[in-house]
Parts: sequence; C-alpha cells; structure tokens
Amino acid sequence: MTTNRNAVLPLTAAQAEIWFDEQFAAGPLAYNMADYIDLRGPLDAELLGRALQRLGHEAEGLRVQFVEEDGAPGQIIRPLAQLPLKTLDFSGEAEPSAVAERWMRADHADPMKVTDFPLFRGALIKLAPEHHLLYLCMHHILADGFSRSLLYPKLSSAYTRLAAGEGPAELDADAMPAFHRLLDAERKYLDSSMVEKDRAYWTDRLTSDRHGAVPELVSLSEQEPAPGRVALRETARLSPATTAALHALAQDGKVTMPVLMVAAMAAYTQRVTGVPAPLLTLPVTGRVGAVSREIPGMLANYLPLAVRVRPEMTRTELLRAAWVEVAGTLKHQRYRGDRVRRDIGLRIDDQRAFGPFINVLNQDPELAFGDCRGVVVNLSTGIVKDLIMTVLNADDGTVEIHLDGNPELYEPAELATHLARFETFLGALATMPADRPLGQVGLGATGEPLGLLGAWDPATAADQGLVERVRAVAAGTPDAVAVADGTERIDYRELVARAAGLAARLTAAGVGTGSVVAMFAEPGVPFVTGVLAVQAAGGAYLPLDPAAPAARNTGLLEDGGARHLLVGAGYEAQAAELTAGATTALPLTDPSDSSSGAELTSVGGELDLAYVMFTSGSTGKPKGAMVQRSGMMNHLWAKVGDLDLAAGEGVVQNAPLTFDVSVWQMLAPLIVGGTVRVSGTDMAADPAALFAMTRDEKIAVLEVVPSLLRAALDAWDLDGTAPELPHLRWLMVTGEALPADLCHRWHARHPHVPMMNAYGPTECSDDVTHAVIRAGDTLTARVPIGTAVRNTRLYVLSDELQPVPVGVPGELYIGGAGVGR
Repeated sequence: MTTNRNAVLPLTAAQAEIWFDEQFAAGPLAYNMADYIDLRGPLDAELLGRALQRLGHEAEGLRVQFVEEDGAPGQIIRPLAQLPLKTLDFSGEAEPSAVAERWMRADHADPMKVTDFPLFRGALIKLAPEHHLLYLCMHHILADGFSRSLLYPKLSSAYTRLAAGEGPAELDADAMPAFHRLLDAERKYLDSSMVEKDRAYWTDRLTSDRHGAVPELVSLSEQEPAPGRVALRETARLSPATTAALHALAQDGKVTMPVLMVAAMAAYTQRVTGVPAPLLTLPVTGRVGAVSREIPGMLANYLPLAVRVRPEMTRTELLRAAWVEVAGTLKHQRYRGDRVRRDIGLRIDDQRAFGPFINVLNQDPELAFGDCRGVVVNLSTGIVKDLIMTVLNADDGTVEIHLDGNPELYEPAELATHLARFETFLGALATMPADRPLGQVGLGATGEPLGLLGAWDPATAADQGLVERVRAVAAGTPDAVAVADGTERIDYRELVARAAGLAARLTAAGVGTGSVVAMFAEPGVPFVTGVLAVQAAGGAYLPLDPAAPAARNTGLLEDGGARHLLVGAGYEAQAAELTAGATTALPLTDPSDSSSGAELTSVGGELDLAYVMFTSGSTGKPKGAMVQRSGMMNHLWAKVGDLDLAAGEGVVQNAPLTFDVSVWQMLAPLIVGGTVRVSGTDMAADPAALFAMTRDEKIAVLEVVPSLLRAALDAWDLDGTAPELPHLRWLMVTGEALPADLCHRWHARHPHVPMMNAYGPTECSDDVTHAVIRAGDTLTARVPIGTAVRNTRLYVLSDELQPVPVGVPGELYIGGAGVGR
C-alpha cells in the first residue's frame, strides 16, 4: 500500500525540530548524513540503478518534498523515476581510494537545504574493475540512524533478487509499509495517555534526587556552546582481544553490548568532568511496534541518560545501573527530548546537549549484492553540536568507534586524545578484577604522562643559606642599599652589623637551633634586620600582627612554642600583655647592635626551621605552617631565577608580615644584592601612593593582589591618567584568582611590563607555580596559574588518589623541596 502522493502530510516531531532549526539558523547546518558501501566483486551498474529505483519506490520517505502552507511545514511524497546516482571513475588515479575519499568528504560537506528536492544523492565510484564504492548521502530530515539498518539491507536484497530474475510482483510481496503509517503511529501516541505517564517518568527521573533543581549539563569542552556546521572525526578500531573481553564482560554482566558501551561512556564522562551523575545524550529510535520498526524515516529522539556513577562501584554494579537507565529510557522513548528540557526548567534557547552523545549502531556491516561483498562504512551520522561517540560493528568482528566533534568546541588533537583515552579505558574496564572499584581504573591513554607537573632539578646544587648569601653580598658591595622603608636606608655593611649584634643578643638569651622567636613589630628596616638575625642565631621567626587582638597573639605564641619575643619600638606596653608567661621579650633594635663588633655567624642547617606562619586554618582555628630553611631558600632562588633579579634592583615589600608572600619580598633581593623597599602598611593599601613610589624610586618588581590592581586601573580610567613606569620589569599578582580582564587592562597601559601570576600555599614555602602573561597573549576566562617552580612536583589526582591526564579535573598535590614539616 502506498501513500496518496498529492496529500500534504504532517512532519514528525523530529522532522519539525530540524525544519525550525534550519529556518532560524544564521548559516548552513551540517545536517547531511553519509555512508558508503565498499563493494568487492563483479558488479552490474545497471542492475544497481534498478535496485536504487526499487528502494525509492518502497521507501517513500526518501522522496518527500518539504513545503510550507499557511506558515506550517508539511511534506508531500513526490514521484521520482530513480534516486539520483552519479557515476565516477577514479580507477586511473595513482591512489584511487584516496581520491574517492576526498571527493566523498567534499560532497558530504556541501549542505542541502530542507527546501531542496530530492534530499538524497549518491555516486557509484569505480576504483578497479571489481572494486566500487557506493556513496549515499541524504539530509537528516529524511532518515535517522535506525533507518540505515532498514535501507541498506533492503537495497542489497533488491539487487540480489533482481539479479535472480524476480519481478515487481514478487518484490511487492514483502515491500515496506506505507510512509504515512509512521506518522499515524506518532500521532496516535501524542493523543494517548502515555504522554503524561512518560512526562512524569522523565521529570521524576531527572529531578527527584536533586530536589527539583535543573540537572547539570556536561560537556568535555570548556568552550561556550556553538552551532554544529561541520564536524571533525577521529576513528579507532578495538583489537580482537579487547573486543572479545568486552563481549565476555557483557555476557557476564547480563547486558547487551550497547548497554555496556553506554556504561563505559558514563564512567568515562564522570571521570573526565568530575560530575557525580553526568548526563549523556542517548539517541533512540522513537519506534514502538513492529510496523514503525519497518519504515525508514526521521523519527529519532534524543533523550538524557543519567547513570549514577560512583568511584567505589564495581564494573558489575556499573553495568546494572546502566541497564536500569537504558531500559527505562527505551520504555519511555517516544517523549520528545525538547519537552524533557522544557519540563525540567531548561531555557528554550539553551542549545547545549544534555551531555556527550553515545550512539551504538549494533548491526552487521556486511551485505551481499549478488556475487559482490559489500561493507558499510559510515562517514557521518549528521549534525554534531558538541560530541558524538558512534560505536559500530566492524567487518572483521571487532568494534569500530567514531568520535565526532564540533570544531567550534574541539581541536583535532583534543578529539584524538579523548578517543585514545576512551579506548584505553575500555580495555582496562574489560580486564579489571570484578571487585575492583571503578575509581582505580586509569584514565590516560597508553603512554600518556599522568598527573605530574614539574620535576626535581638534578643539576641544582645545595643552596647556600640565607645568612651566608647576605654575608657574601656585603663583602662584595658593602655600600649598596640593602633595605629602605621611607624613614631610613641602610647599606649591606650596616645590615650585617645590626643583624650580627641582634643575633648575639638572641644567642645570649638562649636562642639556638630550633628555637621559635616571635616578632611583634611594623614592617620596616628593623623587621628585615630581625629576620636575618633570628636565622643567624639558628632560630625560626614567627610574625605577629600588632593590630590583632591580644588574645589571638597570645594564642599564637603558645601554639607556636615561642619562648622569645622581639618587640618593635612603640609596642613595649602591648608586648608586656603577651609575655606574662615564660616568653622573654627583647627589643628589636638596640643602639649597641651596630657597634657590637660581633660577627654574623650562621647556626643551624637546611632542615632546621626558617619560619612559622599561622594561616586561618580550614576549621577556623589558626594553623601554624612550619617551613624549613631548604624550602625557603628554594623558593627564594625560584623568584630570583624566574624574575631574573639582579644586584641594585628594587623590590617592594608590601605584603603583610603575617603572610608568606612577605618572605620572598624581604629576602630574595638580599641574596643577589638588590634593595628591599618596604612600603609600610598605609602605602600598601593605597594604590595611588604605591604606584607613585614605584615610579619615583625606579622599582623593578612590584607585587599586588588583583583587587588592589583593579582599584588602581579603575582610578586611572576615571581620571584619564596613569603613572609612567619605565623601570618596572615585572608586575606580580597573587593572593586571589586573577581575572583575564585585569591582564588586558594592565597591558593596554603598560604593554612592556609582563605579569606573573603566582600561586601556592603557605605550607609549601609560598608559591609553587609561576605563570607569565605578556601583552598579546590569548587568555580564556581562567588565567593559568602556570608551571611548577624549581625542584617542585605537582600532582593532579582524582578523589581516589589516582593520577589524571591533562585537562581532567582533580585535586592538586604538591611535593618537592618546598613542602614544609
């Protein structure tokens, strides 16, 4: 039975989605789907043309024309003598297969419009006398992936039966049902009570464990969603051993191969994104009932699939969870995905997929065309808005995987990496012990380095200690300015003399190796001198904030185990409140220090403490980080090397003394003969004054937090001026996440001054990464924190402490010289 060819038929819901998508698109969309059939053996081209004519006769949906009446789209089945087929001969080419491949790719990339007729084209390409390719391309609005499993076997059957002499009457005996019956079945569903039951199922499934919240849509790309106009493709074929292991796993888990592949994709997506219950997008046929499953056409639906993946799951538990979700999806597969989106609260203009597509085409690729052997090869399954993984059976019994990506979202290398990782993941999943947790399965591709950034520098000799370095600088350039604070300036000769005198007083008071000496003073020349003296006496310094409540400082003294307190001028009365116990108070400065004649000796080794610094602590109670001298010196030399610090250059010390940033600001310049310019508390909080001083005193390196930088840029924009900074070589930024707009705004005014984004925890001797940002660098919304500093290892690990590959989220673990006690 055929459909009245003059009747205007309605569109299926799937066809309507494509129709309206094209109507409102800003440009052509990649809705072409294409395959070719690799034909080996004697082929009768005229007979193949007749078989195509027969296919067009039976599959009425391949010869519909789309029209619009009164603003509503419809379709009319048009007569067509034969489906269009070109004949091409590349057998004379040096590489006929490569030429054919290029031609097919180019033809597939030429978009069809829904208003064209016909929306089908093909070519018979001759490569050799008994080797041909039958290329078939059609607009996705005509047919879905399931239709391939109907059309190609029907074509091969028609060819074979025609070759055997069968006539039209015999072929009509088992012809495909009329196209309108596909439309009738969908209309019957839409008018039934099943719609409401399916709606309830999907709403409950996606929101019940999220307390009504919209599910998180996931992508393996960090780019913003973009229309799919063309597609990139990477292909892999699993080894026979891996294929056999997967079949055995499916059999053992009592699931089908499609369910196993869905489970694997869900687990892979969870590991890559870190989302506990990532959504996938599952293409389904939308067909229920025997008749609908015999009619080619575009009825496919795209539904969310939420497999709850937990790292502690075993693979058997994963397969069971995937089976439950897939079974529920198939039972409720006719409820349209766009309605699901609306029901759970997604915006109508949100073009994101629910998640990566997983499309398993579980069909035999081999067909018989009379005496010819034909193998179906997929070129494209249609439009790719984000990522589609298509799994097919290969002609040799193995499994072939295509990974198609939207080039607006993925680079070719990204696709290749994901495919290689997934292939490795599949192999590990298939062969892992049944009771092993999924979280312990590795995620990287074979040979891919995992989780480690940075390395130990084997060429680095043991660093000279702080005191030894300052002493050597003083011996070479005693008259160079060492420290200045706006009130006084001292050279290296005076710095060493004062530090030696104070160190002698500390030693006499009982300070030795391992002693913790608290310091209660404002930033300035005396404080820098005191830090050097404590180190010389063998102790570690503990900075206290004079502006903090007395109770807090008393608590820090007790927790830090400090038995000595160096007190700055003017803070004697406050210090007396803190030293009621066993703590001995000493003046930070004494007129006799400079003239004491003491030598600046160095007590202690590289494993002894350098300083103790209290952070806020994750529990709210201050936590003391203990950094040893080797870690401190490694970080100082990292700053010297990465900033290329040189003698005579000025570095601003503007960080609060109770913050680890102050350590390198005070000490790194001193080990190379530079000048420490202490800004003082008031100037440190005043961007205008800070940058004016940087200009006037020809500072080489300034470090600020992003919020202060934004305040400075805003002020410059407001008054239309900004200080000239010809001597500034580096602007360092730390303490907060660095927004990209600040980088652009800074370089718009000072393109000659690169920025260095620094990151690191107090427990690891301050910064463990440096990122250099220069004018003209392309920045995303996230400014990188950079690469590991010298002698530092950074590990990116999963929650199960497994190393993860580049691009996969994890926790940052730090090893190496900087890690404190």
